[in-house]
Amino acid sequence: MVSGYPPTYFEALAAVEERHWWHRGMQTIAEALLGDRVQRGGALLDAGCGTGGFLAWAAARGFTPLAGVDVSTEAVETARGRVPAAALHVAPVWELPFPDGAFAVVACNDVLQHVDEKMVGRSLGELHRVLRPEGALLLRTGGGRRPRRERSDWRVYDPTGLRAELAAAGFRCERLSFVNTAGSLAARARGHVPHAPTETSHGIPSLPRRGGGVRYGLLRAEAAVLRLPRVRLPYGHTIVALAVPDS
Repeated sequence: MVSGYPPTYFEALAAVEERHWWHRGMQTIAEALLGDRVQRGGALLDAGCGTGGFLAWAAARGFTPLAGVDVSTEAVETARGRVPAAALHVAPVWELPFPDGAFAVVACNDVLQHVDEKMVGRSLGELHRVLRPEGALLLRTGGGRRPRRERSDWRVYDPTGLRAELAAAGFRCERLSFVNTAGSLAARARGHVPHAPTETSHGIPSLPRRGGGVRYGLLRAEAAVLRLPRVRLPYGHTIVALAVPDS
């Protein structure tokens, strides 16, 4: 088990990846940002694949071959059961076991905010290295109007800071936006803000008994808006970016 997380972390993640409104909505938003790259398909890497939920989504949309890495052996074993055709490795994002230019799409979902700050630049450099010159990086991370740091391996990015980190690694952002605006505003009204996981609290939500359909519908609406060029949502506890190698 990865240190700093409770023993139920990946068990809880696997339980919600397929059915929770948030994960389903984020997949819809990913498809909107990738646009015609979904139809083109090609080789896809999920850097920080967890229990394989995003890889299963990518497989269903025709991306092939598929690959993934995660620092947790438990997570990789679960992902192998869900996506047996994928080439999966236990490895950190700053040491990717793949050759240069191997992938048309690299996804990195809810990982960057957990990377120790000393390794962020190296991690983004590795994502750049394994991406084809015409490829795209799909990145999702914790976001806010202002940056916030709780420890060296957990932080919240603001749009300016995330764009600067990507630029320093050789990326140019085609799209960068907050997402889950309505859900984040509702959470803020209740006084809830995201915090780093601990050894007793993983922060992964349980499946809601009601209201999930409405919240999923709101994320589908956001995805439809984000299909429009140059549209950015103004607020959220999550930021998504579509970045390409800067020629």
